[in-house]
Amino acid sequence: MEHLPIVSEHSNEELGTLPRSEAIATGAWCRSTNVFVVNSAGQLLCHQRSMLKERLPGGWSTHVGGHVGVGETYESNALKELEEEAGLIVKPEQLIQWRTTKLDKSRLWVREYVVLADHPESHFVPQPGEVEQFKWMSVRDILRSAEGNPGQWFAGTHDLRTEYEAMRAALVVAHTLGACEVPKEMHSWQPLLA
Repeated sequence: MEHLPIVSEHSNEELGTLPRSEAIATGAWCRSTNVFVVNSAGQLLCHQRSMLKERLPGGWSTHVGGHVGVGETYESNALKELEEEAGLIVKPEQLIQWRTTKLDKSRLWVREYVVLADHPESHFVPQPGEVEQFKWMSVRDILRSAEGNPGQWFAGTHDLRTEYEAMRAALVVAHTLGACEVPKEMHSWQPLLA
């Protein structure tokens, strides 16, 4: 049985552990990861959730990730979730951390990463029971779809419109520091219109 570290609502400091099912059922504060995969055209790798999921079956999400288990770090969990959910294997230095945020409604401290990957949709392997399919989508198309079908989207963590610009900025900074190679076209993206 998987156990999760239980953390302080105020400081993200570890307080103990609980079995995953008990932690979720009691609303204990836990840690989680979100990993956004971006291609050189600026599209996000979106996935349709499995029809077997207890929350939002068949819905769409802009990121992969999951609860951080006992013995895992945020980084090791992000790498594991990319491989398990999408069949995408990346090196730790390819993960660009861009934010740690507190989600009161979900009772989670979420560490967020962005990864640059240029593969066709057929390269990604959906994890049975978790993911139905993958699709590259522009942020404008995601926002348009989410506005038309709000109950069918997990678009970003708070506000995809501003998050996308923050992810783009994190990639450009990583490029500037020599941590990754970002195509020149990505350096001059235009802000999204409201």
